Amino acid sequence: FSFPPDKGNVGTAAYLDVFDSIKAVLGQLKKEGYDVGDAPDSKEAIMASVLDDPEAKISSPDLNVAYRMTTDEYYEKTPYATDLEENWGPAPGNLNSDGQNLLVYGKQFGNVFIGVQPSFGYEGDPMRLLFAKSASPHHGFAAYYTYLEKIFQADAVLHFGTHGSLEFMPGKQVGMSGTCYPDRLINSLPSAYLYAANNPSEATIAKRRSYSATVSYLTPPAENAGLYKGLKELKELISSYQGLRENEGRGPAIVNSIVSSSYTCNLD
Repeated sequence: FSFPPDKGNVGTAAYLDVFDSIKAVLGQLKKEGYDVGDAPDSKEAIMASVLDDPEAKISSPDLNVAYRMTTDEYYEKTPYATDLEENWGPAPGNLNSDGQNLLVYGKQFGNVFIGVQPSFGYEGDPMRLLFAKSASPHHGFAAYYTYLEKIFQADAVLHFGTHGSLEFMPGKQVGMSGTCYPDRLINSLPSAYLYAANNPSEATIAKRRSYSATVSYLTPPAENAGLYKGLKELKELISSYQGLRENEGRGPAIVNSIVSSSYTCNLD
């Protein structure tokens, strides 16, 4: 999901090792008799099949292209495509596109497709989609869900991790209608969504606006990391000064040490 939107790397999510989770799901599917083709057994190999660069961004040429959708096919299979032209012009546009076709990023293994959900589209201002009434997803985003439903013909979609873009697309906040983009995008696809247990508010949005059955995962345990190296020493010097600043003999020496340590820690 490239968390946070438009700023993170491909295949990242809040508090979730996405590719290791995909590996676990593929293993369970295979165990239960589903066709997962020649899916790799390691998360590194799964990652490499989807993206060649572990730090790849959405616009990176290092993402594997699973399908090139012609504009004719896109307009034929996406009934609301012309509605997007007000904001993005005619397809294919500049996002998820090679200038002629719309690109769907991902990799298929047997009956399983591991896809990279496209970005919001508004670089630096992703929430614009949520609050601007005239906004819409871009053609590449629409093509992605058209591919899942009408070309790959998925029986279900599993969204990995907090959080993606589908549930924040323009439309009503409650009671989605056929003109709301979450409804248009997910359409008839059953959706399950892995969502961090510490974010029930946005998980509720995913349930309400994208019709997803949410599956919670625990966040990693955390503890106070404290200071380290030079910063820890600097804190101890400041504490010493607070107790000895009235001492004319040692006070100035500690101040000099504090200044020196501050420079060492690049706090100048």
